[in-house]
Amino acid sequence: MEAKLDDGVNQGAGIQEDGSRGTQIETNETLIGDGKNDTCDEWVEGEAIEYRDVLMLTEADMMRKVFCTDEAAYEFYKRYGKCHGFGIRKGDSGKDDNGRVIRRRFFCNKAGLRQRKHYERLDRKRDHRSETHTNCDAKLSILWDDISEIWRVRKVILDHNHDLTPHRMVHMINSFRDIDCSAKVQINGMQGHGVPTSKILSYMAGQAGGYSLMGFTKNDADNYIEQTKWEKIVDGDANAAIIYLEGKAVSDPMCMARYNLTNNNMLANLFWADGGNRVDYQHFGDVLSFDSTYKNNKYRRPLVIFSGSNNHKKTTIFGFGLVLDESIGSYMWLLENLLEVMCNKKPSVIVTDGCDSMRAAIRAVFPEATHRLCAWHVEKNVTSNVKDEGLRQLFTRWLYSNMEIEEFEAEWAAVVVEYRLHDSFWAKETYDKRKMWANAYLKDKFYTGFRTTS
Repeated sequence: MEAKLDDGVNQGAGIQEDGSRGTQIETNETLIGDGKNDTCDEWVEGEAIEYRDVLMLTEADMMRKVFCTDEAAYEFYKRYGKCHGFGIRKGDSGKDDNGRVIRRRFFCNKAGLRQRKHYERLDRKRDHRSETHTNCDAKLSILWDDISEIWRVRKVILDHNHDLTPHRMVHMINSFRDIDCSAKVQINGMQGHGVPTSKILSYMAGQAGGYSLMGFTKNDADNYIEQTKWEKIVDGDANAAIIYLEGKAVSDPMCMARYNLTNNNMLANLFWADGGNRVDYQHFGDVLSFDSTYKNNKYRRPLVIFSGSNNHKKTTIFGFGLVLDESIGSYMWLLENLLEVMCNKKPSVIVTDGCDSMRAAIRAVFPEATHRLCAWHVEKNVTSNVKDEGLRQLFTRWLYSNMEIEEFEAEWAAVVVEYRLHDSFWAKETYDKRKMWANAYLKDKFYTGFRTTS
């Protein structure tokens, strides 16, 4: 079996090596390296651990700080925030003409407000979460100094418009939650012996003196355990799958697979097709359907099934993919390897469930293909957002009827007025995608009657 190993990095997942340096700079200003040598006081009045180098800083003190890297500035501001009871998040950055980052801003985690459009959406499935942001102005802005080759503080705002978190609870802010190495070792050991997650956390909470003192939440632990379950490629299910495909290639020389790894030597994406799949694609691959809604597997990763219709109007399978996530990069990797395995034969029509990342990947890899949305998913979306039975029937007509574009546009304009859809975010979004679902725009395309992904 031909197997391609993309050495080390899955670009779609955004895994990158951290190139920050931790050395300090010798200047006559206050110097900040990577924070490794910073000291802290003992418990103050039994309430919190105070960092003496950040506890009493004034705005003037902050303005004199310089940093060897922008990451060192971020770590410093994190320590300052942890000492004073607020979380930190990275903000925007600016680049020079050479593409080098020369400006960065770090904000209080309560900066900004939720955009109003999210409150006005009509297609929400759940109630709005409580607003946690307060439009706080506290921030640290740094600028690269080309002459001294250091980062200088450009602007700092220390005042907050909200209550600060008590020291005893500050470790539960998102910026500071972390599963340290010793906790990971303990979780791995107990999980490897079949101890349920709830029992693991109960035991660790008892050791720490309570759940609030563990430094991480149940969701953090669940995410870490799930990640370790499916990512390991050595002596695991992923390794067994690759060995199986290698064995299958012995009996089927046309069987081909492609996979790549993360930089931690863990399985990222996998695509495979046997000889029959590849032959069928050459005959019937002009219309390609793929569905990534199959996630009822052990690792909750999207399983993509590529299919089409043969000359007997029966569904035929062209290949399979298992992707790291539903990012544009993962889908682009999958489509590029499908194209290579299928001898560069491109489909003329592609039917999908409407995922935005998938849509962007299709435009990049198959720019000339007609992208059609799965009619079943469109109808389901309409049912979820439209309560009026008459309007639902109109959508069904638009999906399947053999009408002209002008007729569709006229009916849509009339419906917008009749049902007062001028301010409907869902209606506008659906209309913007009309060329991918309305039969008036698709009736002249060859799609062998294929309207759904499964």
